[in-house]
Amino acid sequence: MFETRKEFLLEIKARAGLESLEEADRLAQIVISLVKARIGPELSEEIARRISQDLAMGWRSIALPQEAMEMQEMMFELEEEGTKPPPDARYPPEYG
Repeated sequence: MFETRKEFLLEIKARAGLESLEEADRLAQIVISLVKARIGPELSEEIARRISQDLAMGWRSIALPQEAMEMQEMMFELEEEGTKPPPDARYPPEYG
């Protein structure tokens, strides 16, 4: 159906009557994270294997809601302690 992330976001933007691709991207991230939480990691990976590479990269980059909450809690604790994460630390990228 869709081969690229941009095509996917344009469809979401049109169907939802949104103003921008940024809004469509945020909506896509929320919905996909909820779907991934419901279907679990095995089925989620199966979906990623069956879609285009561009869409699969975005799909895989979206954390499950629990993972996102854990990351936010960790960052909040670092801020409270006044420490900075190591410069070479890698965090999950946002969608796309």
